[in-house]
Amino acid sequence: APPPPATGADEHNRHIRYVCMCKCVCTALWVALLAAPVAAANDWRRWVSQAADSLSHASRAELSLPRVDGGERLSPAELEAPLLGARLSWLAYAEKRREVEAGLALLGSGMELVRFSPQRDSRGAQWLVARDAESGTLWVAFRGTASLADVVHDLMAAPEQTGAGDAFHSGFLRAARAAAEELREVVEAELRVRPCERLALCGHSLGGALAMTLLGAGLLPCASGDAGAEDAPAEVLAFTYGSPAAFHGELRGAAMRRVRAQSFVFGADAVPRLLGSEVPISAKSRRHLGGTSAASR
Repeated sequence: APPPPATGADEHNRHIRYVCMCKCVCTALWVALLAAPVAAANDWRRWVSQAADSLSHASRAELSLPRVDGGERLSPAELEAPLLGARLSWLAYAEKRREVEAGLALLGSGMELVRFSPQRDSRGAQWLVARDAESGTLWVAFRGTASLADVVHDLMAAPEQTGAGDAFHSGFLRAARAAAEELREVVEAELRVRPCERLALCGHSLGGALAMTLLGAGLLPCASGDAGAEDAPAEVLAFTYGSPAAFHGELRGAAMRRVRAQSFVFGADAVPRLLGSEVPISAKSRRHLGGTSAASR
């Protein structure tokens, strides 16, 4: 016998099941999208922990990371600043000021928190400024993707030009501009009161891209030497970890002329290879130790 014709109630139930299924799929996709940066951050945290343990070991001279350009290996002394930058980049994910202070206390007696700025709105970013009295370095660390607003910044990939004619990832530029005024005031005030030998910016994933955008777009004048000679640090460093390219093409402006940047890539991480990055797609095309490579400029 043929099946009975569907009633209005049957149609309604099928519609409800279809809507519920669509919502479940969408929710799963969003969870996966938001969880991916967290998983990547955990990978970096394990790498930093292992590298730190090896550095503190008596045979620390045996640990080194290669450079992509030229195949030279980083010495243990060269690796100490990038490792500290990686720790600060992870600490930038903290939700409370007291968590940041507790983390800095674990890094050494010479670390002091200058400012912790949590993400306040959809346009801004989360960052911290800390001083390392032992090395005479003022650190600026940006948090990576950890909110829906960050995901929006990641997805705004269309190029946007600045007055100097340089093209940046528009989402990164928007977030860097939103953070620039407060960050500039904090850094320049700290340099006036307590000048330091070097200024270092760092960040994981989105955080590294924001650091490079802030420097490349000239949003931190003291880094490009535009501040007074007595305030500008003698050296400007940048360390990024698993970060995508922030620039579209070569920079024409002079904002990066004083910056010495190093970009660290973990294994086959896809993010640093996006947006026209020069990082090789195949891990076989470069030598690496522990699945991590470094590129300098």
